[in-house]
Amino acid sequence: MKIGVVCKPGSPEALDLASRVLKYIESRGVDAYLDSRLSESLRWDKLFKLGRDRVDFIVVIGGDGTVLRTLHLLGDNIIPIITIRYGKRGFLCDVAPFEYKSVINRLLEGRYKLVEYMRLSGEVKGRYKLNYVLNDYVITTAGAARAKVARVHVMKNDEPIYYLVGDGVIVSPPLGSTAYNLAAGGPVVDPEMHAIIVTPLAPITFCSRAVVLPPTTSVKVIVSKDSPQLVLIGDGAFTVELDKGDEVIIRKAPTNAVFARFFVRDFYVRLFERCM
Repeated sequence: MKIGVVCKPGSPEALDLASRVLKYIESRGVDAYLDSRLSESLRWDKLFKLGRDRVDFIVVIGGDGTVLRTLHLLGDNIIPIITIRYGKRGFLCDVAPFEYKSVINRLLEGRYKLVEYMRLSGEVKGRYKLNYVLNDYVITTAGAARAKVARVHVMKNDEPIYYLVGDGVIVSPPLGSTAYNLAAGGPVVDPEMHAIIVTPLAPITFCSRAVVLPPTTSVKVIVSKDSPQLVLIGDGAFTVELDKGDEVIIRKAPTNAVFARFFVRDFYVRLFERCM
């Protein structure tokens, strides 16, 4: 078995934990590999490159941002990830830092559950192919255009849903429905479902409301000719500038994100625990 280790860059605490995790994996007679991007921050002989080199599992140490960026680099490489929480936001991460030895032991003993989450793929037609996202694609105003309203046509396949005037639109898969979508007033969709959620941001147009679409749908967001310049933001991690007339096409991704889970906690308990 080969286990890769990725951690939040620039965090001395996360790097220290990564060092301990690597050493403990090796002490159990398993090959441990460090993300090659961290080679200058942490001394380790065995390195691997995300998205190119094959390992059996990847331990991600950090917050949700680190998890999402790891998935972007993996692309269609389906490798289960183990998430150790070490960041400000850790909704995706189910393992506390002090539990790393227990989790590695359980992994080697086969005492875990593989959980799959639907992702979205996207493209700016004729220009860019976008990284898959687990949280969302957000199309909105930026820079000097923040004082203006976005104007976009939102379509299901080739059928219009609405002409949206407002701050923009969020398109997310079910797990991402608990992120920006929820803050914008969109619905929580159970992550065991497959669906595409479209939620307007501060719409001026009264009829623009959140909709939940089948996973077979192709969502098209077309930047109107009378719209200011917009940007597309993927998982809060990457940005693409959009021009007037650009067409963003969003679909269910061909592969899911796969997580190795060790602790059975109800999704809604985790989501609403601060309200209890």
